[in-house]
Amino acid sequence: MNSNESAGILRLPEKSPWPSLLRRIAVVVGVILLVTIALYITRDGLRDNMHPERELSFIDVLYFTVISLTTVGYGDIVPETASARFVNAVLLTPIRVMVLAAFIGTAYELILQRYREQVRMKQLHERLNNHTIICGFGVKGRAIVDELLAHGHSPDSIVVIEPGEAAAQRATTQGLAALRGDASSEEILRAAAIEKAEHVLVAPHHDNECVLICLTVRALNPKVRLVASVREEENIKLLYRAGADVVVAPSLSGGRLMGAAVRQSSVTAFLQDLLTFGGGLHAIEYSIGANEVGKTVAQIAPRTPLKNNLILGVARGDERFSFSQIGNLVLQIGDAVVYIENADDKI
Repeated sequence: MNSNESAGILRLPEKSPWPSLLRRIAVVVGVILLVTIALYITRDGLRDNMHPERELSFIDVLYFTVISLTTVGYGDIVPETASARFVNAVLLTPIRVMVLAAFIGTAYELILQRYREQVRMKQLHERLNNHTIICGFGVKGRAIVDELLAHGHSPDSIVVIEPGEAAAQRATTQGLAALRGDASSEEILRAAAIEKAEHVLVAPHHDNECVLICLTVRALNPKVRLVASVREEENIKLLYRAGADVVVAPSLSGGRLMGAAVRQSSVTAFLQDLLTFGGGLHAIEYSIGANEVGKTVAQIAPRTPLKNNLILGVARGDERFSFSQIGNLVLQIGDAVVYIENADDKI
């Protein structure tokens, strides 16, 4: 699916067409009643050809309104005066067009649009594999997408789930597939091919939403890498228990950076540089290959990108070995050596 094909927001078709149909029927009935009241007030301009001497009742005017709006026009009740004909032309004609448009719109929504949406959902589900799902497209969600795109991720490999119409629309302008709905819904996660996803990044507005989304994601795909954002420090452990592999607290990190800026004027500049892709310092991880197993970092460094770069430590599953602990550490398959690289040196 290219960016043009994904330009529209995808929505799960309603389980039943009746709510939408009943809403339209209610609107049409309301319009008919309003027109009937307006015509009843000016009923002196109407004449019953079958009983010219009889005064028209409210039911008669209602009958005339329905017959006129549906363009049946039996001719038994007709506008007789110039003012009544004027009202018929100016009031009834536009409303007649509106009612017709409502019926056509109902047929389109209940048949054509639902079919089109189902086809698009099926196509999206079939093409997605090892993709990234982003739950929430607020400030954090947009920053996540910018970072992924900056590191070479294709827009075709990113799916955004967002409940807000405007935010979902912004996602589509970047060529992303945007699903409008609640990310804690099993149905919408399945529509985003959660069972084939490689990463799920959860960044809603509230921590309680984040917990519920994590629980649902983990139930549907126990193996997916799940990264969650949290606002309150007390909820970090709760999110780990909900199945998150990594929990990030932007507000806490931001507050600590601001506090550090009071005490040390230069530290925050370097830390922000590390968090900004595109120039300056980059934090990168180097994965240990089979031919490097059993060696130390110092032994492999001369033949790898680690050479002449600042090594922070080694990650082994949930274990972390800092730079002061890796001198004699024997490397294993799957270890990741984290180091800092100066992007300017690569130019």
